[in-house]
Amino acid sequence: AMVRMTDRADYRPNQLSGGQQQRVALARALVIRPKCLLLDEPLSNLDAKLRLEMRTEIRRICKQSGLTAIYVTHDQKEALSIADRLAILDKGSIQQLGTPQEVYRNPRTRFVAHFIGETNFVEATVRSVTSGQILLETPMGPVLSTTTPPTAVNAGDRVHLSLRPEVIHLGLKPSPEVENVFDATVSDSIYLGEMAQHTVHVGPQVSLKVFDLNPKIVAHDDEVAAVKIWFRPANVVVLKE
Repeated sequence: AMVRMTDRADYRPNQLSGGQQQRVALARALVIRPKCLLLDEPLSNLDAKLRLEMRTEIRRICKQSGLTAIYVTHDQKEALSIADRLAILDKGSIQQLGTPQEVYRNPRTRFVAHFIGETNFVEATVRSVTSGQILLETPMGPVLSTTTPPTAVNAGDRVHLSLRPEVIHLGLKPSPEVENVFDATVSDSIYLGEMAQHTVHVGPQVSLKVFDLNPKIVAHDDEVAAVKIWFRPANVVVLKE
C-alpha cells in the first residue's frame, strides 16, 4: 500500500511496467524496516516521464517512513528535487554540503557552480570592496555584486562571476532603478513556447546563455536583435577558485 501497488499484488514481474517494478524493488527494501536506505542511480533505466513520477514517489515514501536515504545520482535536477541536503563530490572529496537552495544559489567553487545546473562564467577583476558591495571590472563593463564570496576577496584580485541563465533579464527598456544594465545582441534563440533559450553577446568578448520566460524577442537563424540585459547585484556570485 505504501508504494501504491495493491491493485497489482497478483501480477507477475513481466506484467509490470518499469516504474511499477521500481516500486516493488523499493517495497522489498522497505519491508525489513531499515534505518538507512542507499539508492544508487535507481531511476537510470526509466524513461523521462517515469523518472519524474518516481522522484516524487521516492521522496514521499521516505518521508512517510521516517527513513534516512542516501541517494546517488549524476542527474542534477533529480538531486535538487529529492534532497533535503546535497553533498557535491569531486574525486571522492566533498566540495560543498548544504540544502539544494544553498548549493544552487551560493556555490562555493567553479566546479560546484558548473556541476549543479547551468551557469555563465565571466572573468573579472575586483575594483573595490566596501561594506556589502563588490565593484568588479569585466569585459562587459563595471558589474556590482552584493553577495558574500565564499572566499574573501580584495581589490586587484582576479575572480570569476557566476551568472545563472534565469537571473539575466532581457528586453528593450529596463526600469530606471535597475543596476548592471548592458547593451547586447541576441543572435540565436531556441523557442520552447513558455520559454526561450537565447545566446546573447555583450561586446566582442562575452557570450551569455539566457533563459527568457514568456519570451517577446526571438532571433532565428541569421537574425540579430538589439536588446538590453540586466541582472540584480544579489544574483552575481563572485568565485575566487
